Amino acid sequence: MHSQEDRALRQLWGIDVPVARGPKARWSPTQLAAAAVELADETGLDGISLGKVAERLGMATTAVYRYVDSKGELIELMVDVAVGDPPPIDGDDWRECCRRWTTALADRYADHPWLCDVSPRRMPTQPRAYAWIDALVGSVAGAVEADALRVALLLDSLVRTYASLERGVRGGTPPSWLGEAVAARYPRLASAAGQDVSDARLELDFAVDAVLRGIGEAVC
Repeated sequence: MHSQEDRALRQLWGIDVPVARGPKARWSPTQLAAAAVELADETGLDGISLGKVAERLGMATTAVYRYVDSKGELIELMVDVAVGDPPPIDGDDWRECCRRWTTALADRYADHPWLCDVSPRRMPTQPRAYAWIDALVGSVAGAVEADALRVALLLDSLVRTYASLERGVRGGTPPSWLGEAVAARYPRLASAAGQDVSDARLELDFAVDAVLRGIGEAVC
């Protein structure tokens, strides 16, 4: 018999059927998470609390516990809603599939920048997190000798890294004196001050291409 922990996540997977207790619930856990996603898009992850989400839906804070057991569980549901379902992944070869997959996932992070602030505390628990990995594995398995799951996990980590960079670039430019200070102390990095890395997507594309070249050469 299951404990109460993660009951909303189990319902998301279709493992548990919601137990009817008292009046019929007005919302579902997914609808609650969707409201929280809208709030996080406006205020960031720090602006999320069970009370604020309850206020947005016009319910008492205590009523939120009919749907989720904690803020942590709510955030896990939010991630599932924010990343959504993966699009069809196809291309002329496995490298093109990988590029399209990373671009699509990066778009989701751009739409919901707070996703970068969600620190994994265990293996993913959301169906859609696995759906994204499965989509890429299904597209490249058999087309490349490298382990398709490892390729997917590596590209997933690249997307998260460069999504954080993209949000940081949006947050402001470095101080004007920094370039000179870097050049004076680290002459070999003097050219870095003049290098434009403001386009995080371009940098992500470079990183993905480098990884794909490496994988291709390693299995030749």
